[in-house]
Amino acid sequence: MEKTSPSSNLYSHPDKLLEDHLTGVSGLMDLFLSEKPQKIRDELSRLCCTIALTHDIGKATSCFQKYLFSDDSERQRLKGSETNHSLFSGLCAYHLAKEINNDSLYPLFAYITVRRHHGNLIDVSDEVSNFDNKDAVLLQRQLESIDDTAFAILADKLFKAGLSLMLDKTIISKWIDNFSKEITAFGRVLRNLNSTLKNYITLNLLYSLLLDSDKSDVVVQDQSVFKRRCVEDRDWVKNYMAAVIFPPSPINSLRTKAYQEVMERETNINERIYSLNLPTGLGKTLISLSFALKLKDQLRAEGANPRIIYALPFLSVIDQNSKVFDAVIRANGVDPDTSVLLKHHHLSEVYYKDRGSEFEPDEAKILIEGWNAEIIVTTFVQVFHALISNSNRSLRKFHRFADSIIILDEVQSIPVKYWLLMKTILKEISEALNTHIILSTATEPLIFSKDETMQLADRDFYFGSLDRITLIPLLHTPMTLEELRENISPQEAKTYLYIFNTITTARKFYSLIKDSRLPITYLSTHITPGERLKRIEDIKEGGFKVVVSTQLVEAGVDIDFDVVVRDIAPLDCINQSAGRCNRNGLSKGVVKVVVLKDDKDKKYAYRVYDPVLLDITEKVLSKRPQIREAEFLQLLDEYYALTNERTTQSGSREIIAAVGTMKYDRDEGDERRLSISDFRLIENDYPKRDVFIEIDEGAERVWIEFQRLRNIENRFLRKQAFDSLKADFYRYVISIPINVENIPPMVGELGYVKRSLLRDYYNEETGFIIKDDRSVVIW
Repeated sequence: MEKTSPSSNLYSHPDKLLEDHLTGVSGLMDLFLSEKPQKIRDELSRLCCTIALTHDIGKATSCFQKYLFSDDSERQRLKGSETNHSLFSGLCAYHLAKEINNDSLYPLFAYITVRRHHGNLIDVSDEVSNFDNKDAVLLQRQLESIDDTAFAILADKLFKAGLSLMLDKTIISKWIDNFSKEITAFGRVLRNLNSTLKNYITLNLLYSLLLDSDKSDVVVQDQSVFKRRCVEDRDWVKNYMAAVIFPPSPINSLRTKAYQEVMERETNINERIYSLNLPTGLGKTLISLSFALKLKDQLRAEGANPRIIYALPFLSVIDQNSKVFDAVIRANGVDPDTSVLLKHHHLSEVYYKDRGSEFEPDEAKILIEGWNAEIIVTTFVQVFHALISNSNRSLRKFHRFADSIIILDEVQSIPVKYWLLMKTILKEISEALNTHIILSTATEPLIFSKDETMQLADRDFYFGSLDRITLIPLLHTPMTLEELRENISPQEAKTYLYIFNTITTARKFYSLIKDSRLPITYLSTHITPGERLKRIEDIKEGGFKVVVSTQLVEAGVDIDFDVVVRDIAPLDCINQSAGRCNRNGLSKGVVKVVVLKDDKDKKYAYRVYDPVLLDITEKVLSKRPQIREAEFLQLLDEYYALTNERTTQSGSREIIAAVGTMKYDRDEGDERRLSISDFRLIENDYPKRDVFIEIDEGAERVWIEFQRLRNIENRFLRKQAFDSLKADFYRYVISIPINVENIPPMVGELGYVKRSLLRDYYNEETGFIIKDDRSVVIW
C-alpha cells in the first residue's frame, strides 16, 4: 500500500490546507487553459503552473496562520503588513518564472499577477519602482517566521505538483536580497518597449486565469461543473424555425432569404471579424445566433470549442432576447439550464443550475460572474470593461474571450469617441486570442472599413427591397410641446409612438394628450423596472393605441406602431426609432422627426446629444422633404462618413497609449495622460441617487427582507444574502438626479418611498414626481 505523505498543517483558508488550495488552483488553471488556442497553451502552460502553485505561498508565515484562526477582534489587531502574503508570493513566482524563461517579461508578469491577485492592477512602471529596503526587511522577517518542517513538506508537495525547483528558505532569502536590483532593472526594459497590445493581452490573460481559478477553487465545492457540456447545437435555430409557423408575407420572405443567405455563405474561419448589416425587423437576433453556431461547429472540427458571448447595449433588451434563445434551445429538446444559457448583468438573479443540480448562492455568484456557460447573454458594459480595465472583478472574465465567438448586437451604440479604441482592441484579441467577432447592426458605423470585415449579407439588396415606412423630416420650424399636440395629435384609426429626449418633455406631453380617450401609456426610467417591463409586454399585446416614451424603447425592444414621432437625435438613433414603425410591413408606416424647444426657444436635444452629431443629422435629413426606407442606407453611409470626418478620436488614442504601456492606473492628481482605469463605456452624465419605491405589497415584502439583512453582522454573509434578494429588490429601484427638490427620506445612502408616502413622491402613471423639471434631461 502506498504510504500517504504527511500534510504541512499550513492552511490557506480555515477549512483548506495550503497545499490543497495551491494544487487545486493549478488544476483549474490548467483546465481553463486547455480551452485556449494551442499556441497559447504551449507558451503559457508552465508559467501558469508556476503562478498557481506560488500565488498564496506567502500564507505559510506564522503571522498569517495565527491570523487565519483568530476571532474577528484579534484579526483586526493582527491585520497589517505582517499578514500580507501577496508580495512574498509574488517574489517566489518571479524567481521560479525565471527558471522557465529569463529572457522575457514573463517573470515580471508572474510577479504582477500574484502580487495583485487580491486587488486591482496598477501602472506597471510603478510596480517595478515601488520595492524598497523596508519591503526586503519585511520579507526576511516573514521568511524567518515560517516553520521549517512544515515548509519542507509544502515545498516537496509543490515540487511534485510541477514547480521547477525544490524551494527552501535559504534560496528564498537570497532571492529577497537581490530582488530590489532585479525588479528595478525592468524600468529601462519597459521604457524601451514598443507600444504593443500583445503584452497587455498576455498579462490580462495570466491575471484572469489566476483570479478565476483562485475564486472558483475556494467557493465551488463540486468542480465537475467546470467540465463543458457537449451538445449538438449547429442546427438549433434551423430546427426552431422549422417548428414555428411564420405566416406568408413579403417581410417574412425577406427574413427567410436573409437567413438562408447568411447560412449558405462560404465561411473561412481565418476571417475573424464579420458584419451582419440588415434593416430592423429582419431577424438579426436569430440569424447572428445561427451563424455563430455554424461557426462554432467549424471551429470544433479544428480542435476548438468556443463559447458564444452575445452582448447588447441595453438591459431592457436582454430579457427579451434571452427568452428567444431559451425558446430556440427548448425547441431542440435541451433544457436551457444556466450551464447552457447564462444571463449576466449587474442586476442578474444569483441562480445557477447545471444538469439538474442547483448551486448555493455563493457558488452561483462565482459561476455566473465567471461566464461558465455555452451561451452568455450580457451587456456591452460587461464585455468592454472585461477587455479594457484594471479591475479585479472585471478582468476575471478576460480569459473567456480566448477561442470565443462574440456577437455585438446594436454595435452602433458604441460611443463615436471610442470607435478607434474598439477597432484596435477587437482586432488585437481576434488575432492574439483567436476570437471571432460578429458585428450585428441596422446602422453600420465606420468602426471597421468594409475590407476589414467579412460581410455576411447583401445589405444593399435588403435595404433596397423595403418600403415599409416613409420618414418625414419636420426640421425647419422648431415647435413647443403644445404645438406638437396641435400638429401631430393621435387619431383613432392608427397607433402612435412618441419618443422624447428627456423625461421632462415625455411627462409633459403625456399630460397634454392623456385625455384623448384613446388607450395610452407612458414609459421612462422613472417608472419602476418591474412596472416598465409589464407595460412593454402590454404594448406588445396591443393594449395601447398611444405610447409616450423616452429613448429606452428605440433599440431592440420588439414593439410596433403605425406612426412614430421622434424628437431630433443623431441619425443612428432616429433609424432605431424608425425600427419601431410597421416592422412587419402590413401597411405603410410614417416616421416624423421634429425639433422640440422649450419656452425659451432652447432645443431639448442639445441637453442630451453631441451638437456635432445633431448638426450632421440635420444636414443629411434636410436635403429631402420625404425619405423612403430604401434610401436609408445611403443616408446612414453619408452620416457616418461626416461623423468620421468631424469627430475626434483623441480619447481613444489616449486609452490605446495606456494599454500599450500597461498604464493600468494613475495617481490621484496625475493629469498628464489617461490610464486604463479611466475608460468608461457609459459616462455618468450627472450624479444620481437610487430610490426604492414601495409600490405594492410585493415591494413591501422585499423591503422587509432587505431590512433584515442589517441583522447579519458578517459583511460577507450579508452581501451573500443580498445577492439572493438583488433581482427582486431592483425591480423597485429607480435612479433620480441627486439635486432634485423632492428628495425622499433616506435610509443610509438609499432613498426610500414607503407606500403611505407614495402620493408625495410617485405617480402611478408617470413615476417619480420631480418638482424641479430643469434637472431631468435623461431617459
